[in-house]
Order: sequence, then structure tokens, then C-alpha cells
Amino acid sequence: MPRLAATLVLVALALAAVPAHAAPFDGRRTQFADGAFTTVWARTDAQQVRSGRSWYWGPQPWFDYAEFYRQGINGLRTVQYFDKARMEINNPNDRSFQGGATNGLLVVELVSGHLKKGNDPFDYDLRAPADVPVAGNPKVDNPNSPTYSAFTNLATYDNNGYRDRSQLNQKIGAWLDSAGNISFRQDLFDAYPETTIAQYNTMTGHNIPKVFWDFMLLQGPVIEGGAVRTRPVVDWLFALGLPITDAYWTNAKIGAVEKTVLVQLFERRVLTYVPDNPAGYKVEMGNVGQHYFQWRYPHLGQPWAATDPQPSLLYASDALSGNQLEVWLYLVTGSAQITGDPLHPSRGGAESVPFSQRRSFDPLRNCLALDSRRGDGTHRQLYQQPLLPYGFSGSFENTCIPERLAITDNNPVSATNGPPDIPVQPGSDYNASISPDGTKVAFVSDRYGVPELFVMWAAGSTPARLTSDRCVSQYPTWSPDGRTLFWERQCNGGVYTIMRGDLKYDDDANYGVWATLVNVRELTNQNADNRYPRIAPDGKTIAFTSYRDGNAEIYTIDANGGSLRRLTNSSAEDEAPTWNANGSQLAFASNRDGDYDIYVMNADGSGQAALTNNNAQDRWPAWAQ
Repeated sequence: MPRLAATLVLVALALAAVPAHAAPFDGRRTQFADGAFTTVWARTDAQQVRSGRSWYWGPQPWFDYAEFYRQGINGLRTVQYFDKARMEINNPNDRSFQGGATNGLLVVELVSGHLKKGNDPFDYDLRAPADVPVAGNPKVDNPNSPTYSAFTNLATYDNNGYRDRSQLNQKIGAWLDSAGNISFRQDLFDAYPETTIAQYNTMTGHNIPKVFWDFMLLQGPVIEGGAVRTRPVVDWLFALGLPITDAYWTNAKIGAVEKTVLVQLFERRVLTYVPDNPAGYKVEMGNVGQHYFQWRYPHLGQPWAATDPQPSLLYASDALSGNQLEVWLYLVTGSAQITGDPLHPSRGGAESVPFSQRRSFDPLRNCLALDSRRGDGTHRQLYQQPLLPYGFSGSFENTCIPERLAITDNNPVSATNGPPDIPVQPGSDYNASISPDGTKVAFVSDRYGVPELFVMWAAGSTPARLTSDRCVSQYPTWSPDGRTLFWERQCNGGVYTIMRGDLKYDDDANYGVWATLVNVRELTNQNADNRYPRIAPDGKTIAFTSYRDGNAEIYTIDANGGSLRRLTNSSAEDEAPTWNANGSQLAFASNRDGDYDIYVMNADGSGQAALTNNNAQDRWPAWAQ
């Protein structure tokens, strides 16, 4: 078979085999989250058509999730990030154009600071415009290049009325510095006739130079209908949107070299022109997908440049205190204590227990979510802190900031004074489960009498009450795409069952989360307790503890409650399973030797082995999921 034909067959097979969704932390984040994304990407960026030209999207996707979108199903839409852009499926039931894939107005958000929440241009959360260079290296290595915020007063967005006058047939000599100041460079005006204005867009009032207009109309090889054809490389309105600024000369550090660059901002993309680049690479799409991700998720690091996070195994132990649990980090060379209660080092009621971790592609920003009674010694409260040894006294800059996330006990004063907008009322908050994107926390609170599920911003906000059926609801765990919660429920003193429900968002605002649970259903219905569910990183399998055989054993089911499988079979109590990063192993607690220790096994139940072996009580492991 000819090489080109073989390559096309491989592309077609890839399109046919696209998973229902990828997951950001299961090792498959470079797979496509939707078949439409694959088709749109492959049209311009597949290997057999890209030779001799720059990327239009990027070499591969690197993060996908369900982000808030007011008009989406349950207030969510599937998005996937590439170096150059973010693709979206706003309505999975409408595949009439580009298979339903759209291309976000990311540049508008970066310049304005308006994080869009729906179709209405005035439906947004207000943030600071992005302090990220529009071209070249990150700001720490590119301080003299203008950021998106430098264009805020030079851009057209949200009907602000800004327009530039037509400069048809004139060359560009305007120079923009890092502060957004414009000057004129005669040398650049004289040197580059290709910057002569070829189009004036009357809708937004901006000039497009010939060098960019030619790129927008470029014809070349693309994949259409499973074959390589010569067509316009992109539908420029779909790919770029309308221009929102004029083009300006500026400087940007690219790699190790300071270069003169012509930049122009469009609704969806940034175009750059570097005159001394090789042919085919002089005009390029800017890395808008990377830039937007840094602005929206500063705590997640740079997934396009990093390997997959490998969360540490945490657990609770009374190894040192003898009468209260503290959080420990498992290390092959010897575990390290993470938490302590400096005010009450010997008070047995002040224990701290880990529940989840905020995973980041920047290891310094990994974050532990725990509950502790360190406040008043009675009520459990939510805290977050970095994975640093207990007693660490250095700087927390660019790490997970230690802070208290909720105040519902009788001792509301904490090191950071806690979130100011959470009412003080006696109660316990616990089981803090951080969402995969690190922005939210699902947790349990008995503030209204019965332990129920709530969700709030990870930084603290007014929480949304998710359950109110007077049943005990505990131990929430997020699906990898952020759409679904799994938890344990006990009603009227009966047995605990494993539950699942989809999150439906009415709003997702700076000041709070408005969400409910829909499509709630039981996944187990045995006449015995089924507890402590944890969903696998790929979202397909739930590990949990069941007492159906008379004592606690570890089982798995699929995400819909089928395919039951028993993993442990001992006369001891095997409890609280938790998954490693790629779903190949589970850690759990067992009292097989008389006291609780932490064990590990493969996902099929084989290879069971103790990780800790001491006279302490080692319980409640928390790994990746």
C-alpha cells in the first residue's frame, strides 16, 4: 500500500476509535475528547498535510474538561485545549457544522478580563485582563513584550465602541511597547511592504495587512472526506473570528532570541509575523490555547510542557501522637508527617484526615484537602495545604497556600481568618473532594442536622446544597470530566448504598456556585453496607468497600453499577480503596495484622502487599482518585 494511502487509513481508524471522552489526569489527555475535534484538527494538522507550514491547532490536545456554559446541557460543555486554541462542543445534539465543534472567543476574554459564561456577551465573570505575553516566551523570560492587558484599550469587544480608522494601502509602522504605548518606527514602515493594509473590516473597524490576509486565504493540502485535497486551509472566520485590534510591531523573546514581531489580535486567535522566520513559518498562529489556560487555571501549571502528575499516597496515622490521627506522606524510604496541631499537640480530638488532592502539572502547586478538628477540638473543618513536611517555615509563594476553606464550628479564627462570606454556625464539614480542574470542592456538612453534600469554589465561597433528602450522604468523588459525583448514602438508618448523580449548574460565578444534582440513582442495592466509593481516573470503574460477605472487602463495579468484581478476600477489614494516577493500582487500609496498615494491590486484586508495618493505626489513604 502506498505510504500516503496507509497514513489516510490510520487517520480514518483514529477518527472511528475516538473515545466518548478523554480524561485530563488518566494518562490519555492527548487523545481527542470528541470525534469532531479529531476531524477539525486532522484537516490542517495531520502529518501528511502539514509539511512546510506551521501548526493551526498544535501537535496534539493536552487537556479536556466540562466547563460551565449557560446554554449547555446541565450548564456544561465539553472543551479541549490545544497550543493554539480551545475547541468546544456547545450542543452535542447539533452536529450540522464542523461536526458541532466550535472555536472559543478566547482572545476577547484575555484582553477584556471577561470570562464568558454563555452566549450573551454581557454574561461574564470579571477578572483582570491576562498578564501573559501575546507572543514569545512566558513573561518571566519575556518581560519586554506586551501582554494581552496592554491591548485592553486598543481592542474592540463587548460593544465597547472602539474602532480604528481605515488605513487601506498604507504600510504599518506602529510600534507597541509592553505598557501599551504606541509610537512610530520609520525603519519598519520602510522595510516591509508586505504589511500594506489589504482589508478594512467594517464590522469591528480594524485593518488587516496583506501578509495576514494572504495567510487567511491560503490554499493548500487538507484532509477532507478521507482524502488529501487542495482547498482553503482554513475558514478564517471559523478559525480566527473578526479582527479586534489593528496590527502592531513589537518585540518578543522567542527561545533565546529577541525578535521584532508583527502581531494582530482576532476574536479567537493571534496572528504573528516574524520576517526572518523560514518560509511557511513567517506567519503563525499564536499560542492562545496555552495563554488562556494559564489565565483561567493558574494553579494547574503548563500541561503542554509537563509530564502527567503523579500524586503522592497520603494516609492518616497516629504513629507519633498515639492518640490522634495526622496526615502522613508515604515514601519508600520512610513516611513523612504532613500535618500537626501546634496549638494542641496532645489533644486527641484534633485529628486531621486526608481526603483528596488538587493535582497540578506544576508539582509545587499540588494541594492536599483534609478535614481536621484542630479548630475547636470537636467539629471537623475543611483545610488545604501544600504537600510539605510538618513544621515547614519557608515561603509558600507559587505553591498551594495553607488555608481554612470553611467555618462552621465554634472557633472561626484561623491562620488566614478563613473565607469571610461563609456563615459561622456550629457543625462539621468534611470529606473535601477537589474537582479535577482544581476549581471546586464537593464536601459533606451537617450544618442542617444531617450530613449532606455541598459544593463550593476551592478558594471558599457560599456553598450550594446538593442533597436535602434527610439521608446521610458522604464520601463524594468526582468523575474525571467534572460532570458527575459518586457518593455513599444511608436513609432512615438502613444500609449504605453507592450513588451517582449529574451536576446541573444554574450559575458558576465568582461569588458562588449554583448547582443541583440530577439523574440521581443507586448503583448498589444489597442488604449490606456499600461504602467509600472512588471512581477510577478513566471514569469507568468504581472501587468501594462492601460488607455483603460479613466483613469489609474491596469490590469494583462499573460507573453504571454493573460488572461486580471482588478484589480482596480476607478475614480482616479491608477498607477505603483509592486509585493511583493511571488506574493500575489501588491502595487501601486493612487490619490484617491486628492494627490498620496501608496496603497496595493491582487493579485486578493481584499483588496485595503492605506498604506500612508498625504498631500504629494507619488509615484513610488518599491517592490520585
